[in-house]
Amino acid sequence: MILGIDIGGTKTSVCAGDADGRILFSARMPSLPERGPDDWMKRLFRLAQEVLAESGIDLTDVRSIGISAPGPLSVQRGALLSPPNMTGWETVPVIAPVQDHFGRPVYMNNDANAGVLAEWLWGGCAGTKDMIFLTMSTGLGAGIIAGGTLVQGACDMGGEAGYHVLDPMGPASPCGHRGSFEAFCGGKNAADRFSRRMKYPRPADFRHFMDEVRRKNPIALEEWEIYIEHLAQGIGNLIMILNPSIILLGTIAMHTGSIIFDELSRRLPAYTVPEALKACRIEAATLGRYLGDHAALAVAAKNMAQ
Repeated sequence: MILGIDIGGTKTSVCAGDADGRILFSARMPSLPERGPDDWMKRLFRLAQEVLAESGIDLTDVRSIGISAPGPLSVQRGALLSPPNMTGWETVPVIAPVQDHFGRPVYMNNDANAGVLAEWLWGGCAGTKDMIFLTMSTGLGAGIIAGGTLVQGACDMGGEAGYHVLDPMGPASPCGHRGSFEAFCGGKNAADRFSRRMKYPRPADFRHFMDEVRRKNPIALEEWEIYIEHLAQGIGNLIMILNPSIILLGTIAMHTGSIIFDELSRRLPAYTVPEALKACRIEAATLGRYLGDHAALAVAAKNMAQ
């Protein structure tokens, strides 16, 4: 048995499963990053104990623990470096405290890398040699399989496509770069821009933004045009640099469906050459609503197999 911990800026989930990707039990809690990492860690340990109890697994049966976390992070140092959507979390150790608490081997990777590993191991495109997974959630990152190998990078930042600058005069982002892919297409950033223009007292979420797009709210349609054009630009760049056979889109695409895929189909030719675009399918991630749990399990399973 293995445990998976999926850390996000909005929620954290813990699941119990096995090395074949089967999930026995999963539970979640709000991340509440504003309370700081110490508070989060205490609540994480309680949640993990609840998951073990509910799944009927004794800690002695757990072979390893996998962690999927927002980047940038250092696998080598076992720490989150400064996730844009977890303000104040500067070089926060994660692997060591979890390993000390549970006494089991702990492995970590960023959520995009973990997501592409899960899809590569257990998804509908399992074994595909050249594939990309875009998280498309609160933030935006890419996990890349090239030639059948995960692209980790020299300092664990391979695939940090969210930092890729599309327009240096564009909007600011928590990552510190103006006009980055995430600044334009991170779900929180897009929803926050719409909320400011609507003068909402509190920021709306991306789901509300898309509801307003469907209602043809003029401001929502203007912001949607900015969002979808830059999404096509960013994906087009990835297609031309990496020439994948499939790109899987995460949470936002899984929930919004054809409205995104239809627009991408129309706009991508402006950012690609026909041969590369024709060779690449663009679809929603196949593991569905439990992708985050599968991603965390995949980190543990892949490292156990090495």
